[in-house]
Amino acid sequence: MNQIKETISRKIDRLAPKLYTVSEYLFNHPETAYQEYKSCGYLSQFLDTNGFDVETSVGGVDTAFFARPRNSAPVRPCVALLAEYDALPKIGHGCGHNLIAAASIGAALTLKNILKEESGGVVLVGTPAEEGGGGKVRLIDAGIFNDVDAAMMFHPSQSNLPGKGMLGRTKFKMAFHGRTAHASGSPDKGINALDALILTYNGINALRQHLRPDARVHGVITHGGDAPNIIPDYAEALFYVRAGSISYREDVFNRVVGCAKAAASAMGATVEIEIDGPKIDAMHRNAALEKAFADNMPLLEVAVDPDPGRMGSSDMGNLSHFLPVIHPYLAIVDDEIPSHSVGFRDATLTDRGKTTLLNAAKLLAMTAYDFLNSPELQKQARQDFEKK
Repeated sequence: MNQIKETISRKIDRLAPKLYTVSEYLFNHPETAYQEYKSCGYLSQFLDTNGFDVETSVGGVDTAFFARPRNSAPVRPCVALLAEYDALPKIGHGCGHNLIAAASIGAALTLKNILKEESGGVVLVGTPAEEGGGGKVRLIDAGIFNDVDAAMMFHPSQSNLPGKGMLGRTKFKMAFHGRTAHASGSPDKGINALDALILTYNGINALRQHLRPDARVHGVITHGGDAPNIIPDYAEALFYVRAGSISYREDVFNRVVGCAKAAASAMGATVEIEIDGPKIDAMHRNAALEKAFADNMPLLEVAVDPDPGRMGSSDMGNLSHFLPVIHPYLAIVDDEIPSHSVGFRDATLTDRGKTTLLNAAKLLAMTAYDFLNSPELQKQARQDFEKK
């Protein structure tokens, strides 16, 4: 390990108590998408106390922030470290975003103290509502990343990977309208919106047989009626369509819409389809940045694991089509504990979770330092980004 990277490692080890405190605060105050007021306020105050100028409510998003080392001017190249801090409904930080925020903060605090002005700059962006809200998409559209050359974050996982694919996603509501009637006395007078929805659900199940392996369709019924003896005149479901490319995501979505329209027609009902929030794009991976991250992993005795092939979705995918990014994964649990679970949530505060937090902060700081000090890496990352 060279002297700079030894310095990075030592500085982050000294920051450990502060980073654990950040993680624990977020763990104990979970907030869902666009409701992260306490989390955003806490992180903004923490950064202000530790030498950053912080602008809140950036991009028109109340729970987003943009932080730059105090009294530093914008310089290029610039790396953005991303802090996610939204939680899941009911189970809190079952996706480990408390570790994501703490690791990016640790990397940013360390780089602030070791970067020379001629090397470029680092900023920290608070990106809310990753879980279903597409917060990064709103920040992209608002120009928050216009003066950034690369963006980096890590995600807790069951495996150590410098990167992996992620699926694009469209979130949408299906609302079916029928006509009420007495379910026993005059069923012939009613149009059952719930039956139309269930027929749609069955149509989607039949469709799955004919989808490519990279496609996913899943949903829940959010309203199915009001009483057993009233034929439902309204039924509603919330669905996700995912796929490995933007074009196939659109194709699968259109086929699901076809299932809904056909089912509604068969029952004499009508259906309205409403897209909920920004569409999420599939990840555009950057080989040069992933290699730079992977090259640093042995310095901390972190071995790269085989890719298990499991994929979710993230608005980091949208950012990957705007500038070069990395979204590596570091293990806090073994494979039998799934993400989005109580077990995964609780693992963020274990000794293993804390070790991963520090390793993540070190690897992000090292990789950002490599990027800012290597014109060749900057060139390669840009070339990989442009290979769309």
